[in-house]
Amino acid sequence: MAVPVAALVWYLYGGSHAGALSYGVGVGILSFVSTAVTVSWLLRGTRAWVLAGAGSFVARYGFVAVALGVPAYLESWPALAMLGGFAGVFLAENVVLVPVALKMAGNLGTDYGAGGSAPETEERRVEV
Repeated sequence: MAVPVAALVWYLYGGSHAGALSYGVGVGILSFVSTAVTVSWLLRGTRAWVLAGAGSFVARYGFVAVALGVPAYLESWPALAMLGGFAGVFLAENVVLVPVALKMAGNLGTDYGAGGSAPETEERRVEV
């Protein structure tokens, strides 16, 4: 999705803005991958893996702050395009993953229309 957006930004604003957008997308993708690594480490359950996951969580935010903050501070890239690319990755991540996570957690209910069957109810009769 980033390629057509970068092409449009290149056409409208020039190569430096398109490069900044692509850089922001790259940082966002690396952050997304590190999120997956962090979650996998946290779910392993042993104390060492949980500590490694917690450290990875902190390091990920440090990486993003440095990777986006230094070029913005040095005015190497147009900051708005760079942050826009980064934010676009997180928006796409949330649009794709949040409904899946909610469905896995059971918060969306059961989809009976997709070939599933309604749960059986148990009927108990008591004679008086």
